[in-house]
Amino acid sequence: MKLLIAYLFPKVRKIHSIAFLFMSFILLATPTFSQYNYLEFKNESTPELVIKQVDQYDFSTVVHFTYNTISNLRFNGSEDIKIMQGDKPKEMITSYNLPLDEKVHMFNETGEHLNFSLEFEKIDLGMPLQISSANSKYFNFESVSIDTTQKGVFQNVDAFVSQTPSREYYVFYHEGFPVLKYAYKGIVLAVKLQYDQTYGAHFQPQIIVQNYNKKDILVDPAKIFAQYGIKGKHFNALVIDYKKYLNNVKRAQSNERFYTGLVDGIAAISAGYSYISANSNTYVTANGRSLNYGFFGNNLYANAGYSSGSAYASTNVSGRSFDGGKVFMAAQIAKQNMDNLRAQQVQKLNTLQSGYIKLNTIFTNSDYEGYINIPYAKNADKFLMKIEINNNEFFFEWDDKELKNLIM
Repeated sequence: MKLLIAYLFPKVRKIHSIAFLFMSFILLATPTFSQYNYLEFKNESTPELVIKQVDQYDFSTVVHFTYNTISNLRFNGSEDIKIMQGDKPKEMITSYNLPLDEKVHMFNETGEHLNFSLEFEKIDLGMPLQISSANSKYFNFESVSIDTTQKGVFQNVDAFVSQTPSREYYVFYHEGFPVLKYAYKGIVLAVKLQYDQTYGAHFQPQIIVQNYNKKDILVDPAKIFAQYGIKGKHFNALVIDYKKYLNNVKRAQSNERFYTGLVDGIAAISAGYSYISANSNTYVTANGRSLNYGFFGNNLYANAGYSSGSAYASTNVSGRSFDGGKVFMAAQIAKQNMDNLRAQQVQKLNTLQSGYIKLNTIFTNSDYEGYINIPYAKNADKFLMKIEINNNEFFFEWDDKELKNLIM
């Protein structure tokens, strides 16, 4: 709390030291790659957002940020975030762990923070700069200056953002109905609420779970909860399990139905990502795709090999010689290759379609689709759900207008 309060008052902030993650080698000064954590900036409108470090590479510049939430539990950026140097804008290429535009990060409570890194077209470190956005009120950094005489070690982007994986929330529409979606810790969870009268009047949430973790996850219908909101009061709703559902079915059916064709229209549920993992969500901007470079989907870095890394001086650690540039770039290129593979998997996962939801293990790089029935409440003006997966809680809510639209 003391640290958070300290961020609220200074108009000009000078960062003298940064706590770094442990690394097994030290990178020394180099003319082609540089990393800086001694900098000054003004950010009076949102002092809870601070720049932690700037890393300079051959083709791009990466700026590392931390946002400390005070009262607002939602936070996001925009694709139009840019660095201005004179009249030359440097556009954003990639966002690591910061949801953009309609997507938002959801904090569980005040006092939490989010680490994220933004990659831009390469800047001139010797010139003052501003960081701004027309669509995101949070990014209004003035008079940013970097002390290029003080150099540190590169920030490991994956380790930095994995301390606080973004909990992305996004609402999109399918066949006129809202689909509420989370992407968090390698789990993508989407719910579309329908009204069904096949075996009585029911709310019918249709659920898709995608697993991008390296470990299997469990979907348990006993971990699905619901409530009705009626005139400001909340009442628990019965989530009908599969056994009771079968009792309600008037005759056995050889094939269970999966209603609405949600699956058919949701193949691109994760198309907005370049990389999904248990650590973070990463987004390549339209500008990044057009430039075709950056750590993710980056032909320039891949084609450069390791020659540019040779500018690093070598240093001995535990009796072994390391070339910091080569090690770092090798790690980034390996991650890029993994990302290319993961981007394909986003479009083509192994699908387990169950019909009515039952207890199921969802293997890595697989998705699961199903529906569940909850008795319809005509007088409800809100409908709420909580789904627990891997000890993570996901909350969903539909208001009176959305509920009335279900039966129109």
